[in-house]
Amino acid sequence: MVRILFGVLWAIDATFKWLPGWIHGQTLGKELDPTKVPTPMLHGWIQLWHAVAGADPGMFALITAIVESVLAVALILGVFSNLAFIATALWSIGIWTSAEHMHIPYMTGQTDLGPSIGYVFGALALFYAAAGATWSVDAVIRPRLGRLAPLAGSVPGA
Repeated sequence: MVRILFGVLWAIDATFKWLPGWIHGQTLGKELDPTKVPTPMLHGWIQLWHAVAGADPGMFALITAIVESVLAVALILGVFSNLAFIATALWSIGIWTSAEHMHIPYMTGQTDLGPSIGYVFGALALFYAAAGATWSVDAVIRPRLGRLAPLAGSVPGA
């Protein structure tokens, strides 16, 4: 059930990515602003993503919307769950270190490190809990996947 709710959370997030302000690349300048980060190593990382997104903001926004939608569907349906959990964790760490700037600079009164770091731990916890093993498409297709079976949710009780 937690996997499905986590997928719904991703679906809500993906929905925002399909809205005009994001999908047309209008908000990327604010989200990936390298001038907001004083840390040299992180500044370079954000500059890299700013350059990638700035090359074609609409395409970058579209790819982001598609990736988040695919992750949401995979989590909700339990399709290739292990792959979805790892991809979700990697995607989230990418968001946290680029668009969220790891919430640097840390300031007095700051109360969190940003939501995406929680998504990383949530995805990894679901992976280690074998959350794709039940109530999932994986439970049906895993026996037929052969060498690709490890990408699907674990076998219940294994």
